[in-house]
Amino acid sequence: MTLRLRLRKIVLEADTRAGRVYNLIIFGTILLSVAGLLVQPHPLRLAAPGEVPSWVGQLEHGCLLVFIADFLLHLWVSPRPRQYLFSFYGLIDVSAVLFFFVPQISSGLILWIFKFGRVLRVFKLLRFLDEAQQLGNALKASARRIGVFLFFVVMAQVVLGYLMVLVESSHPETQFQTVGQGVYWAIVTMTTVGYGDIVPQTVLGQLLAAVVMLLGFGIIAIPTGIITVETMQQVRRSGRTCLSCGAQSHRSEALHCDQCGEVLPPLSA
Repeated sequence: MTLRLRLRKIVLEADTRAGRVYNLIIFGTILLSVAGLLVQPHPLRLAAPGEVPSWVGQLEHGCLLVFIADFLLHLWVSPRPRQYLFSFYGLIDVSAVLFFFVPQISSGLILWIFKFGRVLRVFKLLRFLDEAQQLGNALKASARRIGVFLFFVVMAQVVLGYLMVLVESSHPETQFQTVGQGVYWAIVTMTTVGYGDIVPQTVLGQLLAAVVMLLGFGIIAIPTGIITVETMQQVRRSGRTCLSCGAQSHRSEALHCDQCGEVLPPLSA
């Protein structure tokens, strides 16, 4: 077996011990780099001397070396390097390297773009979560139903906000001066956020607010149920059962059972 094939099994597959160690290193590096982001200053200005602890710079340089090595290894061992480069994970890997180099410039917009790009390295964690692909497929499959549902929710919020303005218009100290404020209140109330900056003063307005609050519970639960059902269907369609021990819910790229080590049956079309 050539060096490229050996590295391919380590970098692209997690079934081997070396592959798991490699993934653990990358996973830990991502978490450390995110920890370094937490002490970064305002994104529209460069850090003043001494504002950021010195260990952050050393941590950033160490993470950069690991990310560069990870990106180059993926590019070399990938069966289709061009396809990997322009894939979602490939673009995330590129951004994780590119946006380490924040330019010393005075343009706030370009500085913000580069600093925001550094946050994208968080998405590298998705590579280690097999459930993320199932969730993505479930969201894609249920996007139309959720979109229609959200459309009706927006219409309901406009109607409820308008009704609240009408109800509260008779009170001399009403806080609802425009329909826009009513819609804003409906959104904040229906999503159970409840800032409390705009509140109804009349009894009828308070009754309407109670109805909107109760509607909020159901509105939050409905898209959750849609995604949950679609996710379960994705699992049933993509899941494989070990013929030896009966274990289920194996990763899509797994070749052997996680429980007994037997060869898994091929994925169904």
